[in-house]
Amino acid sequence: MTTTTPDPPAPPAAPVDPVEQALSLRFPDAEASPLSRDHATRVVPLDEWVESATALRDELGFTRFVDLTVTDEPSRADRFEVQLLVYSMEHKRWARVKVRTAETIASLVPVFAAANMYEREAYDLYGVRFDGHPNLTRLLMPDAWPTHPLRRDEPLVSEPIDFTVTRDLYRT
Repeated sequence: MTTTTPDPPAPPAAPVDPVEQALSLRFPDAEASPLSRDHATRVVPLDEWVESATALRDELGFTRFVDLTVTDEPSRADRFEVQLLVYSMEHKRWARVKVRTAETIASLVPVFAAANMYEREAYDLYGVRFDGHPNLTRLLMPDAWPTHPLRRDEPLVSEPIDFTVTRDLYRT
């Protein structure tokens, strides 16, 4: 006599996240980024950069600008990845939008005024130009500085430092 065991019950379906669902519906061409499990993250095409930031603010309730950062990968044709991080007080969570560009991108200052200094810093240190920025000038480096120091193809430079200590300095 053979006995069969019933199949184990299927695991419960994961709850549908309303923010992830809204982002997927609003930006069907954007790819979800698996690197940020606790953030709703999308990589959008370059021409949807400003539209995605505006939609996050106006349609989805992400009204608090938190950060704008750049990463550099010289091996890619679109070497710079610009990331916008926003927060929603309504949903009590974060959202991140990423876009890849060769060197020029539209400014988010008309959408989030707080992006002003962040875009200037990105321009100063990486050389990413923000079209439509009200005052895209250097922020940290001298105006006459010839390069952008955080680019990965920028050579590392150093200055020698003399660590000589005079022993008489510590005598009492």
